[in-house]
Amino acid sequence: MSAKDKVVIVTGGARNMGFHCAAGLVRRGAKVAIIARGEEALAEAKRKLGSDVLTIAAQLSERTQIEDAIAQVADHFGGIDGIVNNAGVAYPNRVESLDPDQVLEQTAINLLAPIFACRAIIPHLRARGGGRIVNVSSATVHVEGAFSFLSIYGATKAGLERFTDELRYEVQRDNIAVTSFIPGDTSTGFGTGWDPDVVQEAYADWMERGPYWNGMMPVEAVGEEIAHIFDLPSNVTYEFMMLRPVGRSGKVLEGG
Repeated sequence: MSAKDKVVIVTGGARNMGFHCAAGLVRRGAKVAIIARGEEALAEAKRKLGSDVLTIAAQLSERTQIEDAIAQVADHFGGIDGIVNNAGVAYPNRVESLDPDQVLEQTAINLLAPIFACRAIIPHLRARGGGRIVNVSSATVHVEGAFSFLSIYGATKAGLERFTDELRYEVQRDNIAVTSFIPGDTSTGFGTGWDPDVVQEAYADWMERGPYWNGMMPVEAVGEEIAHIFDLPSNVTYEFMMLRPVGRSGKVLEGG
């Protein structure tokens, strides 16, 4: 399944990892649709990637908006060949201090949105004779020493991986390939907007878990690796793909 001329959706593709995935797909000749909630970021992504990229503003926490956006992509391009469920959000906090609205938002975007997107896209992929689904999880599910107080984020990603395993089994007969893509620490703006007091407490707790970590991966490399999945032949998939930084660094940042 060469990505050339394939119609691929990337959720959360206006920034960071999703943007670089979308860029990698565009370079491969794919027809890319980005679904995200920030109209300004979408406009900037379209400016950088080219006018052929379809951008759709939608609240991924709303099931009907997800379904409407996927239908819009199918109408625009005449079908769909794949999706990268990349959009995600995290709000660190101790369990006893969790903000209920933030718990619901993380669950809606990290777990329910990919579920509803997969539910909506399967008929479109089946109509093309097959396709590819990539659900982006997180190494926080698997690796000790991840940043502290990410219980809800980690739980939603663990649930997404279990859902992905079941999905893979169900759609194999339809020639739909399914991948859990699991990135480790990546240089993104992921923590933008976090409560600084909570971050300080979480950082102190993280430091207590040990003085070293593996460092950060460049976001461009991670996005490119997601796009590479679409280079595979149609009857081949990575079922479980973890990308991790290599190295050993002190946790104390320069000047920290």
